[in-house]
Amino acid sequence: MALLQTENLSYVYGEGTPFCVTALDKVNIEIEKGEIVAVIGQTGSGKSTLMQLLNGLLKPNSGRVLLDGEDIRSSKAKKLETRFRVGLCFQYPEYQLFENTVYEDIAFGPKNMELSEGEVDKRVRDAAKYVGIPDSAFKTHPFDLSGGEKRRVAIAGVISMEPEILILDEPTSGLDPKGREQILSLIKNYRDRTGKTVIVVSHSMNDVAKIASRVIVMYQSKVLMTGTVDEVFEHSEKLREIGLAVPQITEVFSKLHAKGIPVSEKVYTTEQAFLEIKRVLRGGGANA
Repeated sequence: MALLQTENLSYVYGEGTPFCVTALDKVNIEIEKGEIVAVIGQTGSGKSTLMQLLNGLLKPNSGRVLLDGEDIRSSKAKKLETRFRVGLCFQYPEYQLFENTVYEDIAFGPKNMELSEGEVDKRVRDAAKYVGIPDSAFKTHPFDLSGGEKRRVAIAGVISMEPEILILDEPTSGLDPKGREQILSLIKNYRDRTGKTVIVVSHSMNDVAKIASRVIVMYQSKVLMTGTVDEVFEHSEKLREIGLAVPQITEVFSKLHAKGIPVSEKVYTTEQAFLEIKRVLRGGGANA
């Protein structure tokens, strides 16, 4: 049984009005324990709406979200439990920082779980450590931090609740290259160290290639395709048709391969590119 799944999940904004918009149309997905799943698609494809339904923030017009096989809206207690088990970090989460210190912001979630003061303190320090925020920053006002630091504090605030599933909506959006790399490393290290499930919404194929174990492609409120990075990215023409594209480094290696150079077309990151060039220079055959 999947840890988290949807059954014919549909959501309509403004239902019954002239302005109604179908955000999701009979979506069926399954998320397994320990995966890093990337959900990709153009703006308006339904990605963010799906994330808010998985967390229970929105109520579907039809269909169900199942957590461990149980409908997350089956009772008030189940809805509350889901909010803690499925942690959601919104796009630009730093805009939702509101406490006077970094410590208080990270502690907000655990305090609402009615944990002991000692447990709250432990979770704050553990979460801060995961995201690379030093104890010396605890008394700092969040607004005095850099953009990347604010983003990490916001993520720590969700991690501190120790959710079984961590959802991150466009976690690298608006960050400079250094900030992007820090967040991507944070996500991968968090999953590797905890074994928790992570769902990442992104429009960056480069980011997806670096961290995802599986990809779900959304298009016009539906799931267009799903599979491993290799399985999805090999449909490069289809991805281009819907306004997406494989990573630039993949385009380069695809063109090299087409010219007869014995390189693999399945290169998605600069790290993979380095190893592939090294292999070819040593006289290895193509791995395509």
